[in-house]
Amino acid sequence: MDIEFPLSEEQKQYKERLYKKLIKDKHVKAWLKKYKLPKDFIYAHTGKFSDWLEDVKKCDQCPGLAYCAQQIQGHYMDLYMDGFLSMGIHRCEYYKEQETQLSHGKYYVETKLSKEQLMIDLEKLELSNETKSYLYTVEKIITYLENEQPQKGLYLWGKPGVGKSFLMIGVTNYYTKKHVRCAFVNVPTLISDLKMMFHDHDAMEKVLRTLRNVDILALDDIGGESVSVWSREDVLLPLLDQRMERKKLTFFTSNYNMDDLKERYCMTANNQSEPMAAERLLERIRTLAKAEFVKGESRRN
Repeated sequence: MDIEFPLSEEQKQYKERLYKKLIKDKHVKAWLKKYKLPKDFIYAHTGKFSDWLEDVKKCDQCPGLAYCAQQIQGHYMDLYMDGFLSMGIHRCEYYKEQETQLSHGKYYVETKLSKEQLMIDLEKLELSNETKSYLYTVEKIITYLENEQPQKGLYLWGKPGVGKSFLMIGVTNYYTKKHVRCAFVNVPTLISDLKMMFHDHDAMEKVLRTLRNVDILALDDIGGESVSVWSREDVLLPLLDQRMERKKLTFFTSNYNMDDLKERYCMTANNQSEPMAAERLLERIRTLAKAEFVKGESRRN
């Protein structure tokens, strides 16, 4: 219910000046035309229109979400007629576009990827300044993805920082956009998280069951964790063994080639060498994935 209060002469003059300013604005003109209302309607609601216009103008010539000036990124205040003048918060077109671009994220059943990482698209990469070796790797990965029924995953290895994880996220994004359920997990983080679940067997089993059964699994930075008999024999070996038996597509990234990774898994926390145990694990990785070297220098510098 609107309650009218008498205005002082000074307030009346201010309201008149504000009204004259408002009715000249292109946004206000467009609003009146949209709802087929006379200019006098603005005079009755100068306060609301003034606040609305201040908010709307923050969006004028906005180049994108990264430059959003609104209090809530990607959202703006709007005035609309629904029997009476109402105010609401709406998503802008940039925000709606981002929602569409990120919609595939719901097909990740286990991941800690950021919005920026979910936006990685291997088919839309800017590659004009890349080296021939990196272009070759990207082309091989895209060719691999175009194979509708690949029998093996990929094992991307190379120096730290060359872009292995970036490319692998692009791979899993490709599949989630096709509505394939994926998991992208960093192995050191996974092992650390599972250690925190030692006293909650059900929680640990739930995570491992998800990774065993998901259609596509990407294990990022394998070999980067603190190697122990438990992590090798009780986590990775049964996980990879079951994915191998079920012919589940599995991907890896690592700072080690497969021979060096075997040496890494030979050693345990107490410096005991167990080459046969390491070979059992590597035999499953070789069965699940084909090694691809990612050449280059660190991009983190």
